[in-house]
Amino acid sequence: MSSTDSALSGTGPRLRDQPPGRVDFTMMFLTHDAFLRDLRRLETAVAAGRGDEEAVRNGWRTIKQELHIHHVGEDEAIWPPLREKLAASADIAVRADIAVLDLMEEEHGRIDPLQTRVDAAFASGGQELEVAVKEFATAMASHMEHEEDQALPLVEQHLGPEGWAEYHQFMIGTNGPDRVGSYLAWLLDDVPETTLDKVLGMLPAPVRTAYRQKFEPEYRAVPRWTTPAA
Repeated sequence: MSSTDSALSGTGPRLRDQPPGRVDFTMMFLTHDAFLRDLRRLETAVAAGRGDEEAVRNGWRTIKQELHIHHVGEDEAIWPPLREKLAASADIAVRADIAVLDLMEEEHGRIDPLQTRVDAAFASGGQELEVAVKEFATAMASHMEHEEDQALPLVEQHLGPEGWAEYHQFMIGTNGPDRVGSYLAWLLDDVPETTLDKVLGMLPAPVRTAYRQKFEPEYRAVPRWTTPAA
């Protein structure tokens, strides 16, 4: 792969292209989109030799922070209850779906050392950083596609809206208002106005106000990916 090729080019059919079901996965899809957005930014920056810039490293730190929180939420509040449901089923075909959860866990475990490799490559820079970023981005894109195409349909079928709501409550309770606010600001960075309006419309009025007055300005105050003009 040349330095001008993106590890994120080309994706197959996704669950998001199918008719909506019982569970609204809007926030999960937007989270995946946000990761893909920042991974593209990361690829572009390191390909241009900008890996030593603080704005780029701030962007990478944000990816790591959001990914850690995202994977902890899945590992603790989605996959275990889903595995329990599948294992308890009398349907052999349903029990076989446990292999999908095994894949999710395996891919999480594969992504961790690739992230560590990017960390180490930031210290040395050069070609190693570009290669490490491409491998990390490829693994992330593949995992998110597998999750959308294979795992989320199982969440919809076996956990349903109630189980999905429990996951959201876990995320809010675990991370607290300010951390959730930082997530929202990251999530909505550079989204179309229609998407911004849709997401903010899903939130209580006090959260919308806090986003406008606190979370979004605080997020913008930290340079990420591009250094502000002097």
